Formats: sequence, structure tokens, C-alpha cells
Amino acid sequence: MICFAWLLPAFAPYGAVVDQLRPAAGNLGLGGSLLLTLAVLANLTAPSLSQLAALPGLTIGRAVWADWSTTTVTNLIPGGSALSIGLIWAMYRSFGLARAAIARAIVVTGVGDILVKLGTPLPALLWLWTQRPVSGALAQAAIVATVLFAVAVTLMFVIVSGPATAARLGRFLDRLPIAGRGWPHRLEKLRVDTVSLLGTRGWALAAATVAGHANLYLLLVLCLRAAGIERATLGWAPILAAFAFGRLATALPITPGGLGIMEVGLTGALSAVGSAPSAALVAAVLLFRAVSFALPLPLGTVGLMMWNVRASTSRRRPDPA
Repeated sequence: MICFAWLLPAFAPYGAVVDQLRPAAGNLGLGGSLLLTLAVLANLTAPSLSQLAALPGLTIGRAVWADWSTTTVTNLIPGGSALSIGLIWAMYRSFGLARAAIARAIVVTGVGDILVKLGTPLPALLWLWTQRPVSGALAQAAIVATVLFAVAVTLMFVIVSGPATAARLGRFLDRLPIAGRGWPHRLEKLRVDTVSLLGTRGWALAAATVAGHANLYLLLVLCLRAAGIERATLGWAPILAAFAFGRLATALPITPGGLGIMEVGLTGALSAVGSAPSAALVAAVLLFRAVSFALPLPLGTVGLMMWNVRASTSRRRPDPA
């Protein structure tokens, strides 16, 4: 609430933001408006593609259904990121998918998403550096993100390269009274299955993950153009840098879906890398969040209602004799 009531208006009053958005369709033209529409539609399905690649037996319809539903929980409920994992597990189980395959898909897609977020700032900063000097704060953030990326890749390699790490972690979990027993076997099976999945579908999984983030970046570019910010004022490289660093601000789920923090962080990052009017930046960011954050919510709400009805019907159905 503080972000919308105080921090965002500090960039520009909402009246000026509304005025900036009125000629949005004219700013884009017919071709740009069509491209924006396609990017919005792609954003509704692109996050499901990585799950589709990571989970054999999952259909595109059910992947989109589960993604909309879990995104709604993530974006509306405090702690929704953790709850969405339980929800996607329950939905996939209701679709008849195996527990081991679901666990593997959740781990692999989650790690892939984190790696893209941590791996984007450095190349974005280097691209920006070829065009203009960069600030020390951006350089420091890129270094931190790159170090975390390197640590994550190293840990992932250590875990999947041999059974020793999985066995040690499994023995540790076995000693915890609330974790149950049999973890060394479970983690070793998860490791072997993950290596097999990456060997057969690794490229498809990587392409789907990168495509989802790239489409989100394109969506931000188009929203900036709709707000009247020309390429000469804010080009592709500074937008990518702002996009990368703005998303780092929401790496920890402090608010549901990064609400408020994302808007302020992205607006601040765009202000730092360019000279566009503040009202236009706020307008573009709010438009971007409307189509990427708010638009999936009613779809996910309908999806949750449909799944609850389906689950209730399944529970009431008598077992066959």
C-alpha cells in the first residue's frame, strides 16, 4: 500500500500517468498494437511450456490450467509462492501424474527460473556498457547476481553429478523427526531421474524457460512504446538492464507476486538507465503489470473454481465394486 500511495506518486502524480496512457493505441499503431496483443496472449501460455517440457504426460491444456491457478494463488495470498507448490502438486496428482515425475518437474523448472533471473543482469549490463557508461550500483548488483548464479550452477552440478551429495542430504533428512524416513533412496531416484530428463529434454526445457522470460521482456518494451517512450529515449539495452535488475528486487517473495515492490523497483531501474519522463515510465510499468500480473488473475480464479468442482465430484464418485 505504501508503494502505491507514496512511492510511485513520488515519481509522477497519477493524473499525469493517466494522461500518458490515453494515446497508447495511437503510439503503437496497428502493427504495434497487434504485436502487444500477441505478446499478452503468449504471456498467458509461455510459463506453462517449461512445465510441459519437464513433465512427460502433461497436456498443454492442463499445464495452462495449473499455471493460471497457481499464479493466482501466488499473486493474491501472502506466502502464496509456497502454497502454489502444494496446489500444483495436488492438481498434477489429480491429473493422474506420478509423484516422482511431479517432484522432478517442480525442482527443475524452479531452478531453471532462478538461473535465468540470476544470469540475466551481467549480459544486460555488458550490452548497456557498449552504449553508455553504467553506474556503480548497477555494476555491484550485476556482480552479486553473477556470484549467486555461479554458486547455484556449482551446487546443481555437485548434486546431479554423483550420489554422494544426495546420500548425505538424505541421511540428514532422515534424522529430522518431521521429515520421515527413506530420504537417501528418494533423493537418489530424484537425481537419476533429473539427469535422465535433462539428457532427453534439457534443450527443450531451457528454450521454454528462456522464451517465457524473453516474452515478458518484449511485453515491457511494448508497454514503454505504448506510453510514448521512443527507442531513441530508451532503447533495447537499457530496458533489458532495468528489466533484469527490477526482477532481482522481487527474487524474495516479500509481497504476493512482488506487488508494489516490482512497480517501484522497475520504475526506479528505468529511471536510472534512461531519461524518459517519469509519468511515462510509471504509466508503462503500470500497463505492464496490468497485462502480466492482473490479467491472469480472473482466469486463474475460474481455473481454481473448475478444479475444485472437479475434485469435489471425484470425491463424491463411488468406488467401483
